[in-house]
Amino acid sequence: MTQNILLDPAIRDWVLFPLIVLMIFVGILRHYVTLLLKSTPKVKLTTANDAKPVSYARLLLVNGRFLSPSGYKQRSERFCGQGSGLLRKKVEHNPMEAMSDPSMMGDMMKNNMTMMIPNIGMMTVVSYFFSGFVIAKFPFSLSARTRGLTQRGVDIDNLECSYVTSLSMYFLILFGLQGILKLLLGDNEGDETKMQMQMMQQPANQPVDYSKVFKQLLEEMEFEADRYKWSLDDATKRLLLKSPQAGL
Repeated sequence: MTQNILLDPAIRDWVLFPLIVLMIFVGILRHYVTLLLKSTPKVKLTTANDAKPVSYARLLLVNGRFLSPSGYKQRSERFCGQGSGLLRKKVEHNPMEAMSDPSMMGDMMKNNMTMMIPNIGMMTVVSYFFSGFVIAKFPFSLSARTRGLTQRGVDIDNLECSYVTSLSMYFLILFGLQGILKLLLGDNEGDETKMQMQMMQQPANQPVDYSKVFKQLLEEMEFEADRYKWSLDDATKRLLLKSPQAGL
């Protein structure tokens, strides 16, 4: 048999509201600390020189049909020409370059610290000052399987599962803080979920192997060169057909 209880308004004023304000403050503080510790990545000259042909080649693949046949052929030869083509040059790739870069390792350490230290501090504060309180109730009933999610820190078997404890409310606010921080900080909010995903993806961020990128673009451009058709070849005729006076 479940038990219904009456929540004291003082718990709302001295536990729920301070918990929400504290978490918003920590989220804003973490955001600005992350901005202060963020370092500008250094782009190598060789990397920039390899990235430009890739961008231009992709633009040519997408919009090449609007160029005249002579213009398309000239640009295609610039990228795919035998011996002198930009996409045929050999590019050296070191897969261990990212692991040997001290700046990247330092950025990873900074991100880990800005996530771990506030979370550990907040868990300590919540467990010490706010633990053991039932502070809210959902307006709908929940199954018994959700008891571990909504009633962390309070072991009362006959308490209805729709009641939420302070420790569970901490996690609910933690995952729902994105919208509030986005309103306060704009699009570059300190979204914890986004930051955690970036932390998980950072070890996999390796330098781009431009030799493979060049090879793929070269195959695509050679394939498109055989299928090239000028889209503006009959532009005048199509324009006249769409003209209001075409039927006169």
